[in-house]
Amino acid sequence: MAEFKEDDLLYDDYETTTTPSDDPKYIGKKDKDRVNKKERYEVKDFCNSFLKKHNLEKKVSFQQVEKLIRLPEASNIVMRDELIKFVEIHWK
Repeated sequence: MAEFKEDDLLYDDYETTTTPSDDPKYIGKKDKDRVNKKERYEVKDFCNSFLKKHNLEKKVSFQQVEKLIRLPEASNIVMRDELIKFVEIHWK
């Protein structure tokens, strides 16, 4: 399975460092439950995990996930399971 990199993301307006309340080394329940869509590494990880879950391997699919989580309708969705459902519903 392909593992896409941060450079494969379409948009370049992400924070490359963690937000003050986030720690990239913390991998506890909070990080498993939430997605910070402002942070480049979290978006990349979310997109890759969605592709893995659905056996998708193309870069265009990786970027489609990224586009979907940036839709205005997804702006208030931070919980990982809700964001996955949102992408699944809006996938075309």
